[in-house]
Amino acid sequence: MKKRYLATNLFAVSLFLTACGNDDVAEALESTTSVKTQEEQIVSDLNAITEQEKNLQGTFETTLSEDESLSTLADGTSAVFENVDARSTSLSELKETTTAMKEEQTLLDEKMSDELPQDELDQLTTNIETLTASLDEYVTHYETVLEEQKTYFTELGKEEATYDTLTEGMETINEHDTKTKELLLQLDKELVEVQNSQTATTESLNKLNDSSK
Repeated sequence: MKKRYLATNLFAVSLFLTACGNDDVAEALESTTSVKTQEEQIVSDLNAITEQEKNLQGTFETTLSEDESLSTLADGTSAVFENVDARSTSLSELKETTTAMKEEQTLLDEKMSDELPQDELDQLTTNIETLTASLDEYVTHYETVLEEQKTYFTELGKEEATYDTLTEGMETINEHDTKTKELLLQLDKELVEVQNSQTATTESLNKLNDSSK
């Protein structure tokens, strides 16, 4: 009876371990799927900011040509402020997505089961960590960009504004633009690395999931 009891329980333990392994694979798949969604959202937000920024120059020129007194800059009704606000909204969405991706990285880091493709998971979480650090840098930089642009346009609308106010402000905007482009190039490279790691990891997890059925 003892031998039979032991064998029965070992079989139960085996089933339990297999179930745990399947759960780990399913949960890891859920996280990598979320990473894919977040990656696409990050690209969408960055593209939205870039496109909105391209429209700024035309919006600014329209204000200068249609509002000689620059009163719309002084009272904040110029379309340039709408442009700044639109980019601020996209930036806030980017921050939220970055936070969500960090949470998935934490969940994946906690997956230590022998059932999982650990090397691929480690590479994915490393790439996510690098990407989210760069996103944090970009967000901090771009928050400064938006704040300084808003201040610049407001200052232009004041009576004491001079030609120097115009040119010095433009120089600052151009300097920030150079930094922004550098960060975007870096992000583009890191997004590709996350995408490649996510694809490879998901393929391995899918194979494990299929083989366990």
